[in-house]
Amino acid sequence: MVKDADGAVRSIIAPSITWNEIRGVTGTFRYFLYASALERLEIIGSYSEKIDREARIQYKNLDVFGGRFHTDFQLLYDRNSSIRFFGIGPSSKKDNETNMTLAESGGYAIFGVNVTRTMRLSLGETLQHWDVSRGGVPGLPFTGDLFPDLPGVQGTTIHAQRIALIRDTRDSLTTPTEGLFLSLFGEASSQLLGSDADYLKGGAEARYLMPFIDRRLILVLRGVYEGITGSSNIPFEVLPTLGGVDTLRGFAENRFYGDNLLLFNAEFRAKVLKMRVFGVDAEFEVAPFVDFGKVFNSVDQLAQRFEVTPGVGFRGLAPPSVVGHVEFAFSREGPAIYVGLDYPF
Repeated sequence: MVKDADGAVRSIIAPSITWNEIRGVTGTFRYFLYASALERLEIIGSYSEKIDREARIQYKNLDVFGGRFHTDFQLLYDRNSSIRFFGIGPSSKKDNETNMTLAESGGYAIFGVNVTRTMRLSLGETLQHWDVSRGGVPGLPFTGDLFPDLPGVQGTTIHAQRIALIRDTRDSLTTPTEGLFLSLFGEASSQLLGSDADYLKGGAEARYLMPFIDRRLILVLRGVYEGITGSSNIPFEVLPTLGGVDTLRGFAENRFYGDNLLLFNAEFRAKVLKMRVFGVDAEFEVAPFVDFGKVFNSVDQLAQRFEVTPGVGFRGLAPPSVVGHVEFAFSREGPAIYVGLDYPF
């Protein structure tokens, strides 16, 4: 961690070497620059001795030209040999677990206007290509063998445009303690512009934070809806999904795919310790939570069972820019653990 004169963290350099039986030895380099509470740069490079590769650069700035505009850019190449797929819809079965290597390349660019201090309007352009090949997990069948008719299993290219309207009254973008976040978005993909499928996607998200006891306890509530419609060949790579650290924390990443999703999260973030670590003012939180949600392809399926995943998160903060977290969650398919930077939501 590199600090400024006031003791705030301005950058993090975090290289690592890991090993597991799927990837073998993997070396990863991470660099995070926090130029301000509104501007950050992330650079990640990773190389495994077997299949996996990652190269990503992302720059985000909500304070362009004195706060009049905002930008968000990302370039990405990611090849992951441990991707699982179980089927489409809320009734996909654990017994149908398959594996693939999914290689994603492309990027996006978002530029927008800060209409007011709390309102933002964004326009985005996305170009992504996916290749699908046999995975690296021993004992699991290849997704293309069990689901040969799955749109996108032979690879796909998507060129899409997005518009989003955001109202954000939170007191911080990275370490908020109160406020309301509302987001509405729409996305369109057309074969006339080089996509492999025509579709329209839209959604809404709301987050609400309410502090108690001098901000030592914070109730956080979140609700999300997302849906997609279009041609019959919409690739699975762009369908709404649930599962993973930022949705249903008790399930594997992208465990459920469907035409629509509903998600609700609730957690209490309780500050349990403040101390100075390596010259940085740090805070530590414990956050019991519960997530529940589902994907559905029809109104009839909406009435079926929701998935519920309770758990607890442990977070370390160096306000105003840095949050590290560990999440332990449980679902009907077993436990899950996630580690990363920033709040899950």
